[in-house]
Amino acid sequence: MNTRPQGMSASIQHTVEQALAGLAPPGLSGGCRHILAGDEQYILPAEGASMATRAPGARAATGAGRHIAHELLRRRGCVNRAILRGQLGNPIWPAGLVGSIAHDDTMAVAVIARSDALRSVGVDIEPALPLPDDLRAVVAASEDRLGDLDPNLGGRILFAVKEAAYKASFPLDGRVLGFEDIAVDFEKGEAVTSWGRRLAVRFATSPCILALAYAAVER
Repeated sequence: MNTRPQGMSASIQHTVEQALAGLAPPGLSGGCRHILAGDEQYILPAEGASMATRAPGARAATGAGRHIAHELLRRRGCVNRAILRGQLGNPIWPAGLVGSIAHDDTMAVAVIARSDALRSVGVDIEPALPLPDDLRAVVAASEDRLGDLDPNLGGRILFAVKEAAYKASFPLDGRVLGFEDIAVDFEKGEAVTSWGRRLAVRFATSPCILALAYAAVER
């Protein structure tokens, strides 16, 4: 749970918001929030009814993410801002909108767009720390093309990008994917799933690792 001094917290939050804005394609809006004790109050009754019972810390993180998403929906003029949880944990967005929510231990982020701007989007946030070697062995696939990724943070970046790519692919294909089912080519800025879904991917590494994946609308 967040225990940072308020000034430092606001500064980091502003930096994350700027990084997120820098990744966003046209039509996508986003926000972030430090997770605070009591943020579970932002889970709407209908949302809570769609979620399994969770530990207080997990509910606070969920509430922080929903709070950001509710505000993004309000700015879009959405009357019903409830974002229910699907059977596989995926957020169900109001008609005409696509979006994604993520959190690490301290920060939550959310992004939304109109479905006539993007077909789907996924976001992930991770601490800017190396990924444990045993987990990196699970995440990496022979088809990945890592280019000149930072060798210290490359595993964590790959993890975040694949998480975002899965979130963006699921609403389109309804397929549960493992890390081995997503190949990332950082030189092309693209992820391809084992079902042939192609997604644009972007990432930032400071002050945390942010990853964004999306499918553009075909014109």
